[in-house]
Amino acid sequence: MSGPIQYFADAGGINVRVRQWGQAGPAVLCVHGLGSHAEIWDELGARLAAQGRVCLAIDLPGHGLSYKGPDFDYRAAGHAAMLARLLDSLELRAVDVVGSSLGGLHAAAFATTHPARARSLALIGAVGLAPLAPQRREWTAGYLSRMDRDSVAERLRVGVYDPALVSEAYIEETWRMNNSAGAAESFAAIGRYYRGSINDDMQTDRLAALGERLPLMLIWGEDDVTVSYADAREAATRLPRARFEALPRTRHIPHVERPDEVARLLSQHLSAVSTTVLESA
Repeated sequence: MSGPIQYFADAGGINVRVRQWGQAGPAVLCVHGLGSHAEIWDELGARLAAQGRVCLAIDLPGHGLSYKGPDFDYRAAGHAAMLARLLDSLELRAVDVVGSSLGGLHAAAFATTHPARARSLALIGAVGLAPLAPQRREWTAGYLSRMDRDSVAERLRVGVYDPALVSEAYIEETWRMNNSAGAAESFAAIGRYYRGSINDDMQTDRLAALGERLPLMLIWGEDDVTVSYADAREAATRLPRARFEALPRTRHIPHVERPDEVARLLSQHLSAVSTTVLESA
């Protein structure tokens, strides 16, 4: 599997880092979660490219090597608008979208506000399907103010069923990115969003309203302790057209824990989308 190329794109004045696998084929946009960065998609990106797709994994604003600082709207609406501008910059009319954790909320907001630009949506352990309890919102906001190396390492290890999957090199990389210039201001803004209006941005009803116009897959680790598996199951009952896939002995980042299985599921999901498009053409 060949490695990705890397470049920066202008998303309406916001500098966004892109890691790209593959040179030709349908584009799949991957959106990471809170406190993460594009490298979280490395295993999955290579597998999607091997399927004949172009995988585009980005650093969200405030993360990785993308823009960091206070001059961005860190709510779901701001991210949805940024993703649309990013596609404009990359000259992409529409993409398949995959979102993990908080990136799932932003991916869903993009799909519901720009439905013509999202061919399909896959949510992996996503925030945004069920309101967050007050204590969870407060805990997350507090975590964002603690980016010392030990806290970063603990958070990364909690996200996987087998902590051995989290290498010291990945901890070091994440810690450095999360303590680079502008990161503290970005995380403070995201913390205010968690303490404030994040529950106004839940997407389940908006996704349900799109119905069959948006092919939807939900992938969840049965042992996820970050975003409740039970809440995801309940939300799925309100999304009857969504395909729900549960992965045993898996926590919050199945694309790291079980990349082969997630790639297989996404291949089925995306192939069905392509078939639907061809049949309706």
